[in-house]
Amino acid sequence: MKSIHPFVAIGAVLLAAVHVLDPPVIATVDLERVFNDIQSRDQAESVLQAEIKVFETRHQALRAAAERHSEDLDMLVPGTDKYDTVQKQHMRSVLDYSAMGEFIQYKLDQTRAEARRKLFGEIIDAASKYAEANGIDFLVTNDSKLSIQAGTDIQVVQQLALRRMIYANEAYDITDELIDWINAP
Repeated sequence: MKSIHPFVAIGAVLLAAVHVLDPPVIATVDLERVFNDIQSRDQAESVLQAEIKVFETRHQALRAAAERHSEDLDMLVPGTDKYDTVQKQHMRSVLDYSAMGEFIQYKLDQTRAEARRKLFGEIIDAASKYAEANGIDFLVTNDSKLSIQAGTDIQVVQQLALRRMIYANEAYDITDELIDWINAP
């Protein structure tokens, strides 16, 4: 009787083991839709709008001060001490108004960025839990639907370089299910 070569036996065992394993379960998600449709985004937007109102109130007060100083200047005689004093106040109030506008833009951009980072963390956490609960091995972002925006050659190349998926069958898209999962009380 002939014996089986050890490498053949090991290969047969490995081949049998591979066939026993289930193929990985892969699903896709439209991350932009998830961002736009989850309820916690609305809450973050409400906080941002409240912050905008506070900043706008302060900004308008600085504008009013600059306008008052400008009106005061119109009533004064140039070259007098009072005119020079009001002119300095006017210049300071215009600078304050301008600086506050730049600060507001910076602060709002910073607040938006922090809200997006926090929201993204929540989405990733919820998506991981959803995938584990539903036997999904790989959950990938489907960016195949995004169109390439017009721009310079460099901008178009950058957009192309950021692409990670060329095609995804809609049957594997779980975007709606994930949004429902995240929004569930």
